[in-house]
Amino acid sequence: MINNIAYPSFSAEHLRYLSKLKQKKYRLQEKLVIIEGKRTLEQLFSWGIKAIELYVTNEEPTITAEKIYTISEQGLLRICDSEHPQKIAGLFPLPVARKIAFRKAFYLDGISDPGNLGTIFRIAAAFNIDCLILSPNTCEVSSPKVIRASLGAVYKVPFFNCAAENLKELNANIFALDMQGKIPLANFEQPSEPYIVALGNETKGLSSSILEIATETLCIPMLGEMESLNVSISAAILAYTISEK
Repeated sequence: MINNIAYPSFSAEHLRYLSKLKQKKYRLQEKLVIIEGKRTLEQLFSWGIKAIELYVTNEEPTITAEKIYTISEQGLLRICDSEHPQKIAGLFPLPVARKIAFRKAFYLDGISDPGNLGTIFRIAAAFNIDCLILSPNTCEVSSPKVIRASLGAVYKVPFFNCAAENLKELNANIFALDMQGKIPLANFEQPSEPYIVALGNETKGLSSSILEIATETLCIPMLGEMESLNVSISAAILAYTISEK
């Protein structure tokens, strides 16, 4: 009972089913994911994205769902993938890829860290990047770690997959953000036509196939003595810069 409201608990069988969703193969098979955390769930709710089921421990939820269940902290540990899950979690459909017409987009070339991918989604939502285009070897968008890092933005920002060799079929100018780029980002003149800026893998950078098709290469000049920037930091600088023009 939470604040004098009695929510039902669910069966051991249902708990076993939900715990399987921590594995990628079951998420993709069932097209469902467990998302934890009050801030993320409230952000999704504000966008009209509601949980199929909510699981709460000892706090009254600030959002609603058709089905709300009480769950023990041990139960949350079983269904959530973090070591210290928060007091609330929800069952959601997976974020779905969708192709849209865009003015400006980022191409993510082999981003492998879930935290970086989620952060870039959050950045895209904050600075109105129209969509994210993902290479086939970019990590799983529907990973709970990606969703948490994005604060739910994987449901807000349109995304779709595209191999580097098929980018030209999108009829957009292609630019590459690279440490050795020729044009400082501050001098980048955005074309009036649709365009894509590619960002590369955390350790390997951009693939040669991207650099070969890029119209121009851009760079973020660094005055200090650092070899490179984290890809999500580069994405934030890029997004802010082009949002100001």
